[in-house]
Amino acid sequence: MNVVAREFHPEAGLAAQVQHYAEIRNRIARGDKKTVNVATAQALSDALLVGELREENAALKRDLTRAQNSLRFVADRESHHRQIEAKLQRLELDLADAQARILSQAEMLLAINDVGDEPADHRRPVPEIVAEVLADYPGTTWADVKSLRRTRELVAPRQACMVAVYDERKDLSLPQIGRLFNRDHTTVLHAVRKVKAQRGEA
Repeated sequence: MNVVAREFHPEAGLAAQVQHYAEIRNRIARGDKKTVNVATAQALSDALLVGELREENAALKRDLTRAQNSLRFVADRESHHRQIEAKLQRLELDLADAQARILSQAEMLLAINDVGDEPADHRRPVPEIVAEVLADYPGTTWADVKSLRRTRELVAPRQACMVAVYDERKDLSLPQIGRLFNRDHTTVLHAVRKVKAQRGEA
């Protein structure tokens, strides 16, 4: 059998394809059962494939949703753990401060009993202690120290006042001193450590 090579022309190929589809449409229109059956089978096959792809897509979406929910759950748990750890650290600090205050008061009571004197409350009010400290900082008032301003010229007098109150008023805890100065107890603790380090007491 002789095969004659033909040059390929895109236009000729497209025309042949259009003619082929036209013949199939004519057969379907005439009721050619074979053509109708082939077209129907192809349509059913395509429909089944589309259905499978939709089910697979739905399953992937469900898996993605479950994975996203798991990630959110893990993130929420981590955030919850961090909050608990921070709360525990605050409680430990408060407990250590309370224990130190109790020991200090117990030592004071023992010292009083040792000398045979009657216990008496000679504690100075906080404003009096603060006023004595601020005498070294002309122009700075108790209102300035308690204010929320964080200017550099107020840092030193504020810390000095906090430390003076902490040293003299052993009955007050760090949170109580912090409230007097409109600050958190960690700020008071930082001031105490800083000043004592500067004095060489720490």
